[in-house]
Amino acid sequence: MRGALGIGVAVAVLLCHPSFLSPKVVRASVAGRQALMLKLTPLTERTVRRALDFALSKLGRPGCSQIYEDFELPNGGTPRRELDRLGIGPEDLLESLVFMDGGRDPVCRNGRAVLTTTPGSRVIRVCPGFARLQFQHADRSACLIIHESLHALGLGENPPSSSDITNRVERRCW
Repeated sequence: MRGALGIGVAVAVLLCHPSFLSPKVVRASVAGRQALMLKLTPLTERTVRRALDFALSKLGRPGCSQIYEDFELPNGGTPRRELDRLGIGPEDLLESLVFMDGGRDPVCRNGRAVLTTTPGSRVIRVCPGFARLQFQHADRSACLIIHESLHALGLGENPPSSSDITNRVERRCW
C-alpha cells in the first residue's frame, strides 16, 4: 500500500508542477515518448496501447485532426489553439497522456464510462469495461481516446454532451 500511495503522490506532484505544463518542457519531452501506463493489468495495458495506436493512425488521415478545431474551450479558444500554445501536435498529445486504473472512480464503478478524466488533466482513468470494448469495438475505443484527449486540452461537457463529442470524432475520423 505504501508503494502505491508513493506512485500516486509522485504523479500528482509531477502533473501539478508548473514545468510539466510549460510549452518548452512539453516540446522537449514528447519526442519519442510513449503514453505512461500506471497500475494497469498487463491485459488492460495492451488494450490501451492498441486503442492508442489505432487512434494515432486515424489522426494521420486527412480531416481527422480537424476535430481539434471543432469545439470551443471555456477560455474561448479551441483545442487546436491549445495544442499550438503547447507546441505539440495531436499525436504528441496522445503520447503524453497518463493512463491509470480507474476501478475506484465513481463514474467507472457505475458503468457509465470506459474512460474518464477531468477537463485540463492528462490523467485518463481506465475503467474495467475498456478492455472488453476494445476487443469488441476497436474503432470505438480509439475514438474514445481522441475524445478524452479533447478533455485533456480543457474541453468540458454539457454542452457539448459526451455523445456529441464522440459522434463528431467518429464523423471526422472514421
